[in-house]
Amino acid sequence: MKGNLTIDNGNTSVKVAFFIGTELVATNRFMRRDVRLLDRFISTYKPDSAIMCSTASSEASQRVEELINQRCSRVMNLTHATPMPISLGYRTPQTLGRDRIATAVGAWSIAQGGDVLVIDAGTAITYDLVTADGCFVGGNIAPGLGLRFKSLHEHTGRLPLVDADGDTPVMGYDTQTAIRSGVLLGLLGEIRSCIATLKMSHPGLTVFLTGGDGKLLHSRLGEEGVIYQEHLAAEGLNRIYLYNEKNENR
Repeated sequence: MKGNLTIDNGNTSVKVAFFIGTELVATNRFMRRDVRLLDRFISTYKPDSAIMCSTASSEASQRVEELINQRCSRVMNLTHATPMPISLGYRTPQTLGRDRIATAVGAWSIAQGGDVLVIDAGTAITYDLVTADGCFVGGNIAPGLGLRFKSLHEHTGRLPLVDADGDTPVMGYDTQTAIRSGVLLGLLGEIRSCIATLKMSHPGLTVFLTGGDGKLLHSRLGEEGVIYQEHLAAEGLNRIYLYNEKNENR
């Protein structure tokens, strides 16, 4: 089955997807130590090409990359210098996370016009702006949901480690709900503020929400017009690969 494999080698896991053209056929997610699962995925779909971005550096990450290079006839590694459908207006593009580039390309390609805000809620939460003419202007980086819960637990003497599951009143009625509401409602307020501020200067703004906590935050956000897109990085990686393939065949 001829197609393209995308690999997002992230901070906590590896996300893979298989595309035929622009059609997303299958996805999977696993911990880096489970390289055999990636091998099984490749054996099932038999991609002849792959594009990979990595924000992690470890022996496990190297094993993932070695397997991809062994099993795919052509492998592209995304960097800031890779030709792509958008331009990078970031002052230090060499420091720009490859996953941020991928989600920006994915959102801009799907939107097909207008300014785009990409909110990627993973280990860190990033806010990135791409203009209608396809320029990645820049963005912000803040602690993600899990990091906020963890930091309260680890940097205080007695606060427990809680998570986002459970009652979230406007004002907490015990320590558990006080932490949960403080973290979750605070992050939702941060997101709403970012959207509202950018819409003042970019009134036609399209907002995409993605990442491991994207679905949860989208369900709690209550903002009309915010698009939840689970596989935005994979979409962007595939669009970058197709862009290069098209230009090479000219």
